[in-house]
Amino acid sequence: MTIKLEDGLDAKSKGPRPTSRRTEDQQIADLESKIREVEERMKRKQIQSSPLHKEFARFKKHAARFVQACTDEERADIANSVLGILTVTERQVNALD
Repeated sequence: MTIKLEDGLDAKSKGPRPTSRRTEDQQIADLESKIREVEERMKRKQIQSSPLHKEFARFKKHAARFVQACTDEERADIANSVLGILTVTERQVNALD
């Protein structure tokens, strides 16, 4: 708990808290960067909601189960092949963005 003293000082600090005001150009630049971030986020959401991405997510789950089954049966060769194909396919799907 801090005790407020006169002249804007509090008991913990030695002097008044420094303040710096941003110029209008800095405020405009900050707002423009926020607009770009929101636009990029909207674009990513639109891409991720496409049928291709949804189906690929399902495919990845099934492929992961198959890889686990191959590993359980001590067939690392098949598991590695499926993982390689899955990696290449994922790159291609994401490259469409």
